[in-house]
Amino acid sequence: MVQQPQPEARLGGFVANPGSSVVHFGPCCWRVELPMPYFRLALIAIVGWAAFHFLIAPPAGVMETSISAEHPFSVERPLPRLETEPQQVDLDDRDRRYPAQGTDYLFSPQATFELRARVLSTRNYRLGMESRVSPRDLALGWGPMAQDEVLADIRISQSGRWYSWRAKSLPIPQADINRHSSNMHMIAGNEDALRALKRVRQDDEITLRGHLVNVSDGSGGRWRTSTNRTDTGAGACEIVLIDELIIH
Repeated sequence: MVQQPQPEARLGGFVANPGSSVVHFGPCCWRVELPMPYFRLALIAIVGWAAFHFLIAPPAGVMETSISAEHPFSVERPLPRLETEPQQVDLDDRDRRYPAQGTDYLFSPQATFELRARVLSTRNYRLGMESRVSPRDLALGWGPMAQDEVLADIRISQSGRWYSWRAKSLPIPQADINRHSSNMHMIAGNEDALRALKRVRQDDEITLRGHLVNVSDGSGGRWRTSTNRTDTGAGACEIVLIDELIIH
């Protein structure tokens, strides 16, 4: 007796054998066999991932405003040095709100801001109003907080849009740690800044130029930036609308 081959049902790029619970991913160099219940779970997971990343919490894009045109940086100005404090110049029209093209977000620039720093840690975020404009936080250190001998004794972590540090013994005074490091919420002001922001990794040395901004939206949400390096706790993070980001 000759056994007749069972028919195959083709589903897009898959080949499914209706007489078994195995799906073959084909048709060329490699084949993965999954029992049908696991295949369904995998498919549900893929659909759920896609819904979260593209519908529920789509990735933040560029927040293009006219702030950089109205408050530009001099192209001849030298880049800041790693051992120096961030360079900040407060603006006069701090209550003025600038719309971001194609969004309902408004940005109120508080100061121009330049910094060269070491990246102590990075963290991506996708949920909440803040994440729609600022998808990534960078914990940055400058001066003594960019030195290997200091950082060797300090443990850095980020969560909930906060940055924290721990040390069994303080390599430098606590006030110096707080004054020479900060968690900063990054907003890309142009496509080049967005591409560079995605490439930043821990221990990179970076230079950034931009503006410290307050953010509001059409539903009444507000997010305020810090404008000094000595505060700690809630509200102590800088919100930086990036004009230029250089990875050295």
